[in-house]
Amino acid sequence: MILDADKICKKNIKLSRFNIVEHVADGIIIYNTYSGGILKLDKEYENKYNALLTDGSIDDVEFKNVLIYGKMLLDETDGDEIEKVFLKNKVERFGGNAIGLTIAPTMACNFRCPYCYEKGKEYVTMREETVEKMKEYIRNLKEEYKYIHISWYGGEPLLAFDIIKELMEEVYKNFSRKYVSSNAITNGYLLNEQIALDMKKLNISSIQVTIDGPPEIHNERRRLPSGEDTFFVILNNLKKALEVYSELNVSVRVNVDKTNICRIGEIEDYLKEYGLLNKIFVYIAPVTNINDTCIDGQCFNVKEFALEEVNFMKKNLENGMIFVSVPKQNIGMCGAVSINSWVIDANGDLYKCWDDVSDLSEKVGSIFQEEREIPSNLLKWLSYLIEDDEECRKCPYLPICMGGCPNYRVKNKDKNCHPIRENARQIVKLIYDVSRQRARENA
Repeated sequence: MILDADKICKKNIKLSRFNIVEHVADGIIIYNTYSGGILKLDKEYENKYNALLTDGSIDDVEFKNVLIYGKMLLDETDGDEIEKVFLKNKVERFGGNAIGLTIAPTMACNFRCPYCYEKGKEYVTMREETVEKMKEYIRNLKEEYKYIHISWYGGEPLLAFDIIKELMEEVYKNFSRKYVSSNAITNGYLLNEQIALDMKKLNISSIQVTIDGPPEIHNERRRLPSGEDTFFVILNNLKKALEVYSELNVSVRVNVDKTNICRIGEIEDYLKEYGLLNKIFVYIAPVTNINDTCIDGQCFNVKEFALEEVNFMKKNLENGMIFVSVPKQNIGMCGAVSINSWVIDANGDLYKCWDDVSDLSEKVGSIFQEEREIPSNLLKWLSYLIEDDEECRKCPYLPICMGGCPNYRVKNKDKNCHPIRENARQIVKLIYDVSRQRARENA
């Protein structure tokens, strides 16, 4: 049930528009998409909550404070929640003293994945001239920003790890170490012990690696030009990397479509074998139709993926892996529509969206140029708005979805909503089941 907050009687308090209420056998669960709070109420407190629905009254001060803490109950003087979301959106997109850079030191890659968005793009690596200009670019940032976050991207960034080290050293010359954070998106094939140790020294604290199924499926989708194994090389690399850098946060992304979804559960057996099961975080993501990779209806639509996501979480629970969570508030949308976020390719060209890197038609600038006017390609991102979308304004999932992917909306003149809109209730119930299981175990 989605609450219609406008119909609630107003007595100096009001229920949040972002409350999602789901019934369970012994009460209700309230999930607030703004705060991320989840509250289980037994029958007694369910009745008290229902009183709020009918006449806006609440006589239990402690209960009232709990609801307020979870942003599920608001004071009328707090103003309109929707307008506050859009105000916060502007602040996050155009304010602050933090800069986020996604840097591709090379567009070359040692894999030939069939769904890769980089097909047809030039596989260049940063020249010495570009590296030196990047250093100057980084030095200039310290005048305006206190915090800096760098995501290393590609291509395969570890093919140019010497450049990563050189640029990270420049970052630390200009920014206090405590104000620097960094991660890498890598296929993991080159992640040897020395690179892991260097990542530790450079405080590259997290990596994302992709595994697309058991060996025969993964090696077909995440393949070398020679067709040799990558699956076992990656798992062995992760095992050794975590032995020398145990603090490294490893996320394993599983790119799913209808051709591999039925086999991804088999990954768990190999994670157990390599001692990785409880040391990494595994999640699934849909293959998207970039470069016309979705043929013969093999890609999932939002509803289909939402169901598969819940099934994946359920399977994990059955096997003792607690990979269940609701997505975080995403009011800032993404770096593509923020003034303080840039994607920089191996030529030093600037872009706003990761998916557009090295597509010259989407270029918004260059580290070699000092722009005096806002180019039209940049203007379309910085002027991006969803305030006039009535469906979004009324949607209780607005703080998480924020109209879906901006790139999709800009290019397709449509929106691709977040899967949470389709599977929130199932995920919340799963979280409740986990909490009950833990309570029984600790009893």
